[in-house]
Amino acid sequence: MHLRAAVINDLSGLGRCSLTADIAVLAAMGIEACPLPTAVLTAQTGYEGYHSVSLASHMEAYRRHWNALGITFAGILSGYLASPEAAYQTAEFVDTFHHPGVTYLCDPVLGDQGRVYKGFTDASIEAMRSLAEKADFLTPNLTEFCLLTGTEMDAIMNREKEDKDALFAILTQKAAAFSQTDLVITGIPLKGEKSGKEICNLIISKGSSHPVIFPHLGGSYSGTGDLFAAVLLAARLHKEGLVPSVNKAGQFIAKGITAAQKEHTPGNAGIDYEPFLPLLRSSKEDGHDSAHA
Repeated sequence: MHLRAAVINDLSGLGRCSLTADIAVLAAMGIEACPLPTAVLTAQTGYEGYHSVSLASHMEAYRRHWNALGITFAGILSGYLASPEAAYQTAEFVDTFHHPGVTYLCDPVLGDQGRVYKGFTDASIEAMRSLAEKADFLTPNLTEFCLLTGTEMDAIMNREKEDKDALFAILTQKAAAFSQTDLVITGIPLKGEKSGKEICNLIISKGSSHPVIFPHLGGSYSGTGDLFAAVLLAARLHKEGLVPSVNKAGQFIAKGITAAQKEHTPGNAGIDYEPFLPLLRSSKEDGHDSAHA
């Protein structure tokens, strides 16, 4: 069965992120990626002196033309939206193409490490919150989850290092604001029970939570959130289970981080994921069913 996904994100010339990452992952997993660029950047925003051109005013033309052609999608993925207008245009697109049976995954890019990204305002956060309410699937990091749910951030950031069970309980309770949505809260840093640090991707679905934990490899790299979201959408479209899908995404990113560290790749340049794209091939394509969460 041919599967097609609309991908709403920026196009950055440097950084291995956004549309560059989304298209590579979806293609590797057998999904036709139809890009709708929200902005064009010389480099992702971590680079000093980057140049950006907003395409928010052109997004309606994409929506109208694709709709006039009768194009349909199995999935929709949205990521970095540099302005409230881009978020509003994305909402219009979702309202037009998000029919029953279509999966919409919103990666609500707003901030990280307890801070809102430069350039985002209260209006940006509110526009993203409204968009997230339309999603079947959300992949916020811990900072973005707090922003979307109105959760006091300092208490969460302190608790994550001390009592993970209490943290998971709070996050599950706060996730009730999106009770009809599957969430994966990504990149939660934890103190390992034995030694070292861990990174947790917390799945919250139907009022219950399931942590998927990996060793913390260190470093901060561009594009990992985009890669993670794209793997999850493609896996969902192939009807793979949620837990194995999160495991697949985590293992893929871990391999890319390990390779980047070996090659001394700068964090702004993203991880060395390209050699590992063949590992994302869906077991459905190989004729084997995946276990469901």
